[in-house]
Amino acid sequence: MKKKIKLDSYEREIKKNLHKAKPVKNQKANLAKPKLAKKNYIAAKKSVTIRLSEGDLEAMKLKAEKMGIPYQTYINIVIHRDAVSL
Repeated sequence: MKKKIKLDSYEREIKKNLHKAKPVKNQKANLAKPKLAKKNYIAAKKSVTIRLSEGDLEAMKLKAEKMGIPYQTYINIVIHRDAVSL
């Protein structure tokens, strides 16, 4: 016996309109676009070395963990946010 899953209103709306779904054209090309964007984004980055106080680094690691992202990404976000607010 299968267990009946209770759907919320959003999920019911999806189920109701599922028959209207159309296949994606050029699926391979569409999937390649984010990979290319990622490659170009990473290629545009430069590696730097910076010295931080242990306390600042630990605070940034904690904030990043609360956000569910790697701490290097969080540090990059903080630097970028400051850089564009000139």
